[in-house]
Amino acid sequence: MTYDAFSNLPLAAPRPRNVWLERLLLAAFILCLLIGLSAFGIWWTLRDTHQPSLGGDPLLAVRTALVLPQLALRQLAGDAPDGLAVQAMKAGQRETARAILTYDTELSATARVARLAQLGRLYQEVGDAQAAAETYRLVLPPAVLNASLPPLERAQLLVQSASGLLAAGQAEAALTAAVQAKRLAAQTPNLLPAQRKQVFDDLRSLAVPLKNPAFKQQVDDLARNPFISPNGVLIPQRPATFTQPLPYDEATQSVIAVRQQAARLLADRIALTGGVDIDPERQSLAQALLAEDQARTQFYQAARGGQVSLAQQTWLLQDQIAWLSAKLRIARQGYGIAVLPEWELRAGALLEELGQAYNDYAAALDGYAAAQLTPLDQALQRAENQHWLAEEVERGLYTVIALNDLSERVRIVQDDVARQGSPLALPVAYEPEAMPPGFHVQGP
Repeated sequence: MTYDAFSNLPLAAPRPRNVWLERLLLAAFILCLLIGLSAFGIWWTLRDTHQPSLGGDPLLAVRTALVLPQLALRQLAGDAPDGLAVQAMKAGQRETARAILTYDTELSATARVARLAQLGRLYQEVGDAQAAAETYRLVLPPAVLNASLPPLERAQLLVQSASGLLAAGQAEAALTAAVQAKRLAAQTPNLLPAQRKQVFDDLRSLAVPLKNPAFKQQVDDLARNPFISPNGVLIPQRPATFTQPLPYDEATQSVIAVRQQAARLLADRIALTGGVDIDPERQSLAQALLAEDQARTQFYQAARGGQVSLAQQTWLLQDQIAWLSAKLRIARQGYGIAVLPEWELRAGALLEELGQAYNDYAAALDGYAAAQLTPLDQALQRAENQHWLAEEVERGLYTVIALNDLSERVRIVQDDVARQGSPLALPVAYEPEAMPPGFHVQGP
């Protein structure tokens, strides 16, 4: 028997392809894929809808990599911080200006807060919303707490901050600043009706975009009737008169001059070479800083161990705070360059050392409070001392005290003023849940 490998039977006809069905299924697959990708994109965009917090450390907010060292080092060379901040802003070096204003302790509150408001506007102009918000946030503590600023100026600064924060997308923080401006204008006893109305009218322009009907109603009512007579007493501003400079000894004067020259040479070298081949100048500055630190330590110890007045003691502590702040800035590379790695490793310890200097300075201020003639003046001075400490906490320079403890101390000294028969017109309290968290003027 033979088998034919190839049958003569006709092959089954192939099933015709359903081209249209295939195309429909392919189109449906592509459509589903596109929908899925779109949904993922929307989720990715909206997964973190809240604004970045403004309650972080202001010192760490400085982007040191953007600080221009050949300009920032001029401060170590002896140039005035206010002039340098202005120069940096004019040159478009906003982060350099922020580093100066964040760390400096010698600028007057008026100068520092004016430059911060100016810097916030510059950040806005270049579209850096987060840096603008962080900068405007630094305006709030002095505007709320610093008695050296005139009340009308404080209210206007808060209005500016509210506007800037709103433009930066920080609506909740903007409302906080606006409420603070309203309370300052409404509760300050010595403002003229025209001055109050000026603040209230400015706030009315913010009320609609803030989208808070209750706030809008309040400022509308106040703008229509600025003829109010608030009660309470304002804190007088006295600490500027509490210090008497003490001349440096010859050794300290000498090492300060060497440090200034070394900083100038390094800044010039960086400007000339673009940061190339600068190690000799950097090492010279590092050695000068170490020598100055040793000389200053000996000078402070010798001066305190001698016969110095309370005013001289207060100046010594102010000077020490300024030096420790400069050391901390070097440790955080706040001059835009690494100079002393050993200080960088001790940044935490330097911050604690700075805090202890603040504690000593606060004790000296309390000595002035005890020397006031009347119980009311004593209570007012203690209140101002605690308000000043609260401002330094919010600047990020004074960190060795627990906020709960400081808040309680503020409450105690303010209650003491009230017990003298003259409650504060602008009492403050710490509000941890506010945005930004901080010490805020309380309403009646």
